[in-house]
Order: sequence, then C-alpha cells, then structure tokens
Amino acid sequence: MVGALDDLRVIDASGPIGHYAGRLLADLGADVIKVEPPGSGDTARSYPPFLPDVDAPESSLQFLLLNANKRGVTIDLADERGHDLFLRLLGTADVLIESWRPQEAAELGLTHEQIEAASANIVHASVTGWGLTGPRAQWAYADIVGGAMSGVMTLAGAPDGPPEQLPDLQGYRCASIDTAAGVMAALLHRDASGEGQLVEVSMQEALSMAQETAMQGADILGEDRVRGGALAFRLPGLGLYECADGYVYMMAAGLAGSGFPGLLELMVETDEAGDLTEEPYATFIAESMNRGLLTAAAQDPATLEELMGTLEHIDEIVCAFLLNHPKQYVYQRSQEYRVLVGMVSTPQDISNSPQLAARDWWREIDDPGRGRTLRYPGPPWQLRGTPATLRRPAPLLGEHNEELFLEVGLAAGEIGALARAGVV
Repeated sequence: MVGALDDLRVIDASGPIGHYAGRLLADLGADVIKVEPPGSGDTARSYPPFLPDVDAPESSLQFLLLNANKRGVTIDLADERGHDLFLRLLGTADVLIESWRPQEAAELGLTHEQIEAASANIVHASVTGWGLTGPRAQWAYADIVGGAMSGVMTLAGAPDGPPEQLPDLQGYRCASIDTAAGVMAALLHRDASGEGQLVEVSMQEALSMAQETAMQGADILGEDRVRGGALAFRLPGLGLYECADGYVYMMAAGLAGSGFPGLLELMVETDEAGDLTEEPYATFIAESMNRGLLTAAAQDPATLEELMGTLEHIDEIVCAFLLNHPKQYVYQRSQEYRVLVGMVSTPQDISNSPQLAARDWWREIDDPGRGRTLRYPGPPWQLRGTPATLRRPAPLLGEHNEELFLEVGLAAGEIGALARAGVV
C-alpha cells in the first residue's frame, strides 16, 4: 500500500517548534527533506537525553524521534550560494515548513513573497511563537514562553504552589499538530484550485485549547479560572492512591460508573472490605457516597465534623486494600466492576502495554548509521487504506546532500566545491 501523501515533497526548514509537523507528514508518505545549517546542525541535536555510545550530533533522542522518515541536507541559507541552492530545492517541493520570525525571513531573502515567486503554487507553512503579525511577531520564543503566554501555565500545578511548565515541549507539539492540519487543508484547496497559500501558526494560539473553558469563563463571567483546590476533607474513592507497585487515579465517589458501591463489591470479593458492609457504613455508602451530596454537606461545619470520622475510616480501608495489590490488578478488576480507575502508567508500563502490543503499534527500524535497531512509538492514527509507515531513521547530519543536490541538477564537482566552502 502507498502512503496518502506519497506524491508530495516537503521541505522542513523549521526549528524544533515544527519538527513534529514534518514527521506527521512524513509518516503519511511524503518525501520530507530536513534542511539544517552545516556544522552542528539543528539545535535539537543538542537536546538530551542521548543515545548511549553514539557521539554528537547523532545521539539526541529528541531529534531521532521527531525527524525519522525524513531525508536530510545541510545548507547555509545566509550564503548567497546556499540561498540559491535552497530555492532550487524549493522549486521541486509542494510544501515548505519554516519557523523564521519576519525579520529573520527578510534577512535570509525568504519572505512569503520571495518564496511564492520561486514556487508559485507552494503551500508555505510558517510556525512561530507569535505569528507573523502583531506587536510580538519579532519577539524570540521558546516552549516555556508559549506555555506562559497562552495562559496554560497558570492552570498547571498544585493549588498551593507556583504555576508549572507543561512537560516535553507541549507548546511545540501543539503548534506542530496545528501546522500539519493547516497544511493538509491547504493541500486540499490546492488540489481543487491549483492555488498554494500561506499557512500561519502561532504557538500562543495553538495552545489556547489547552485552557479548556478558562477563556470563556473570563469573557462571560469576568473571572479568571484558577487551579482547583482540594476539598476540605478526603473523599474516599476520589483522587490519587498508592498501590503495591505504583499509583492509580480513582473516581469512585461520583455517579458515573458503579461509584463507590462498585468498589465495595470488589473489596468484598477479595475479603478486604473490613466492616464497610456493616452499619452504619453500609447505609452511608449506599445512600450518601456521592460527591455532590458530600460537598453540599461539607458547607455546614457541624455536619462536616460529624462526617469526618466516617469518611476517614472508609478511606483507611480503601487505602489498605489498594496497597495490597499491583496497580494493573486494580485497574483491570475495577473495569469488571465498572469502577472509574486509571492506572498511572510509567514509560516502562507503556513500553510493555499489552494493548499497544496487540495493535502492533510499535515500529522497529534498523539505523546503521548509529549502529542500532531502534523502536519508535507508532503513529497517532491508523489509516487502513493508506497506512502510516516508518521507512527510515532520522538522517545523519548532511546524510543526503549528494543524493538530493544531484536530484536538483548540481554536478558532483559543484557539490564538492560547496562542501569545501562550508556552504553545505
């Protein structure tokens, strides 16, 4: 089977903010060419963690993950000869992904107007921190800045702690996902009309959906949403619980699923329910173990004081039950009883997941340049007719210079002269 985009060529001249966009298109079959500066290459090649026993600049796991399926060349875009070579390469492409701020693009001679002149119907995707217009368009950006300036960071973290950065460059990932989606929409338009266009993505705007309803709350209610606080008491069956080998997150105190009575059934089966099937606990669990009712009761200090002893006793038995069992057992058995429980998976848990193994999600590929066989996470979607594939590892720095420059009409001698001059 062929990939959905196997008739397309994409030039990925972006920095780390756009790498995942290129990877998504490459997985769908596009011939994606990663353009890096000569010397040390893309800045992501210096991002830890690193592949053991592999020297820089080929060891960054971040770079390997997000640039698999791409071919790679080096070009000094600031050099006139490099600029001309890039335009020749661009003339063979359907899509360009880049992350230059407006001033950077102007200094390189690669504004949208100049790119459009070199390739009239190209889909040109710009992905930056702020977009190409507005008072911040020329500002530098980083993932942490996107998280802060999008409003997402103020919602992340403990209620009594400071705002926290989202893990693993989520701002860059969100911007890349939106870039790939915008490119696909622009390609559909080009197929219908023959017209290329500029696809412009701002990381600040891409992260906006991660605020959930916070912006609407501010607009409609005039109030800033804050990080949620804990209840004044521990509600049994709600929250993070420790198991014998890790943690689960449980939501057995509400109306969804079988609620706390379902959890009690499981505890009875394993003979670990203690006295919770006896009075006064049995009636309390059957009639009152509902978060809404308990939260309302907690508004009355006298009622709350009366409840505390009961709730603490129930929670002690729940904690003891969970500590006796591995998290996988708790998770699987809870599903049988319709109890809402999520296993807090570690990376190793995900690596060993029977669900992912059954779906043949992982992808292995030989990487002779690094002397390894590497296992990659699978694609975020399954296309039955035009499946995503892993065809090649991330390119070594300048690995495909000769191959691609010959494709655009350079002679071997010209390529050698450009290499000796440090242009490629």
